[in-house]
Amino acid sequence: MSVKGKNILLGISGGIGAFKACELLRLFVKAEAHVRVVMTEAAQQFVTPLTFQSLGAEMVSVDVFEAKLYSLEHVAWSDWANMLIIAPCTANVIGKLAGGIADEVLSTQAIAYAGPILIAPAMNVKMYNNKAVQKNIVYLKSTGVHFIGPETGALASLITASGRMSEPKTIFARARQILLGRIDLKGQRVVVSAGPTREPLDPVRYISNYSSGKMGYALADAACAFGAEVTLVTGPTELVPPPGVNVVRVETALQMQDEIDKACAGADYLFMAAAVADFRPASYQKQKIKRTGESLNLTLQANPDILKSLQKNRPRKVIGFALEVENLEARAHDKLREKRLDMIVANNPSEEGVGFGSDFNRVTIIPRGGKTLRTERLPKYELAVKIIEEAINLTNAQPVPQTQPGAPGRQVPQIRRGRARGGRAYKRRS
Repeated sequence: MSVKGKNILLGISGGIGAFKACELLRLFVKAEAHVRVVMTEAAQQFVTPLTFQSLGAEMVSVDVFEAKLYSLEHVAWSDWANMLIIAPCTANVIGKLAGGIADEVLSTQAIAYAGPILIAPAMNVKMYNNKAVQKNIVYLKSTGVHFIGPETGALASLITASGRMSEPKTIFARARQILLGRIDLKGQRVVVSAGPTREPLDPVRYISNYSSGKMGYALADAACAFGAEVTLVTGPTELVPPPGVNVVRVETALQMQDEIDKACAGADYLFMAAAVADFRPASYQKQKIKRTGESLNLTLQANPDILKSLQKNRPRKVIGFALEVENLEARAHDKLREKRLDMIVANNPSEEGVGFGSDFNRVTIIPRGGKTLRTERLPKYELAVKIIEEAINLTNAQPVPQTQPGAPGRQVPQIRRGRARGGRAYKRRS
């Protein structure tokens, strides 16, 4: 599930954050969504309608009574859209939506709209903290309106405080989560590992690998969209964490092992997508190793296998990942068995178009005792959704151990009923 083909109504109100809406529009256009833009009069003082038309907006509306629009066009777009996003959203527009005031084109379309709404507030910190503004936000949230941000950062008033509009990538990711609108994992805890580990050799050097972390971050993003409480244990990456995810940052394999063990206590799923270094230097040099002109011999020792080491805190379902450049499925089956996994996801990074750092991947999903699934080349977020769906199907189809009454520690199987699927993640506005 992606935003491809979705109809996005992008509302822009009058704030300095309006320039960020240009990048938000580009993200949706790049994802092949259809975007129409609605601007308040004040918004046009910061960015012109022509800018959005030039960046790929299919249409831009700035006035309820535009001569080029046919009858009732001022509310017709509300029937066209799959989602309404207002970014930036000022205190003025928030107040209008809460009070049911429709005195210009954006508030008119918004009040007529009955689908999911995502608001990205942006204003001076004093305005944001105003009791009336906070009351309006609380009320809108109670009606099912989604909010993201604001963030703490540099404001137009040259102070650092809360009130800064969330970054376009963060708003885009949250919109994608809402559009997926699944509740399959509501109330369940999911742990995802991502990225490489770095094994220090001295204060300036380390051993690592080429992992970008994109697959793990996509899994955390998608799991959140399925309604789960998600913890992302991540090695060093340049990626922006998905919204709504608890992020734990680590450097080394030993640190990752420790944090995953903690996070897995009481967890339902573990998706072990991190590329954990197999070896680390046997000794750490406190000073930078100097070049002497001679060869340098390094002694390496094995890092622990995190999946094999899971014992007391092992989640109900454990999904591993296998990166292989030859004998892909045979080696994946070996790892599935050796590490006692419920499912394994295998890929070959040497294949064209799915190498390290790519936004796309092609994988083979092998469930224990189930049918192997080979996917086509897909964006990593779409693959993440598919992987999570397969894990859910596996959970619904397989028995879950339960302690037999009167016999502590003894396990008997019990079939777990499947959770309801589908459903919207928002309430309709009355």
